[in-house]
Amino acid sequence: MEDEVMQYQTIILMLMKIERVNVEMILEWLERYANIFKEPITKCVNNYESGAWEALEELKNDVTYPQLITIVESLQAAVEKIPIREAFDELDTEREYYQEKRKASNERLISRKGMIGKVIGFAPMIVLFVGYLIVPLVVIGLTSMSTSLNTMGNMM
Repeated sequence: MEDEVMQYQTIILMLMKIERVNVEMILEWLERYANIFKEPITKCVNNYESGAWEALEELKNDVTYPQLITIVESLQAAVEKIPIREAFDELDTEREYYQEKRKASNERLISRKGMIGKVIGFAPMIVLFVGYLIVPLVVIGLTSMSTSLNTMGNMM
């Protein structure tokens, strides 16, 4: 859902630079690229002609994802004679915040997978060390101890 909302934000950022863009056009573009939210956005586009505010309010009620609700609220503000650029003026900073958040989560994921890779990379060396050095020494020590015990037992 987060990826799709980021995609919507990118589409809106591109469309808001066009002078004659309106809310209905933005909704149509969002519908084209929708996967998860396809059904509610399609319903909103179909109901848009009967009342823009009501259609957007119904979309807001159908969707539970908070970032998409924020976008819908900005679309509602743009319906009320506020220019689209002003309705989405916080979109740039919000998008940067989510990009930084995603970058940090990707770095954590990469470091975790790097640690797993290091463990898997050192496993053959540890098996080799244990198998060729420690196990033979323990076997030799146990056999020599058992022969020593046997010779001591024979002396008595």
